[in-house]
Amino acid sequence: MLTVEFQKQPYASGSHISGGRFNPKGTAALYLGADHSTAIAEFHQLLIRPGTLAGYDVAARKIADLTRAETRELFKVTPEQLGCSWRTIFAIDNARPPTWNLADRLIALGAEGALVPSFQRPGGINLVLWRWRRFRARGVGAALKLVDPDRELADQSYNPGSDPR
Repeated sequence: MLTVEFQKQPYASGSHISGGRFNPKGTAALYLGADHSTAIAEFHQLLIRPGTLAGYDVAARKIADLTRAETRELFKVTPEQLGCSWRTIFAIDNARPPTWNLADRLIALGAEGALVPSFQRPGGINLVLWRWRRFRARGVGAALKLVDPDRELADQSYNPGSDPR
């Protein structure tokens, strides 16, 4: 789901401004729902607001699948840690959520992103990307191609590598 602000910049992310479950402030992340129901539930978790549902084709090589018990065991993370109240831990407890520490470790290991369970829609899955680029752009990260046959959303001049959002 794209906020009104990002409808013309669908490869950008504002999560570095406020942080997210898997990224502290200052760390860019793009959160994608694996299906439309999950994307909508995640988008409206705090407040019902206008948004645009957008689809992407994603090609990635280095994704940690944290929906699998084996991967969670490898990184010594529990489902409870993944589902922590990260906002409360950060804003009220003045502590660092365990999901941020996990993201730091995965990024340091070269992960482009992670598949994670949705905590807004039971059974849903999200893809969190820390490194991404447009499909035809050169560079590192998961390759994204916006599914926009009428070219109504994308600012064709936008290059995600040139903007920290």
